[in-house]
Amino acid sequence: MSVLRELKTSLLDWEARVVLESLSREIQRLKDIAENSTDEDEAADAGNDCLEVVGLNERLETEAASVFGDQIKDFSRDEV
Repeated sequence: MSVLRELKTSLLDWEARVVLESLSREIQRLKDIAENSTDEDEAADAGNDCLEVVGLNERLETEAASVFGDQIKDFSRDEV
């Protein structure tokens, strides 16, 4: 039986945006592996990992949006 541990931290708005953008890129990377790998084990592992990261991303997005607003989820580099 594994012991679940918990980490609590606080992030500034720019730090939260960097973490969310990084998670978004990792989700895409894992999806690409799951969809394109010729190794069934690798594809399955990537798919499972992707689901876990999606859950983490959703939780962090919800928390960050409640503190910083929905714009925290906008990663565009366009000038407003």
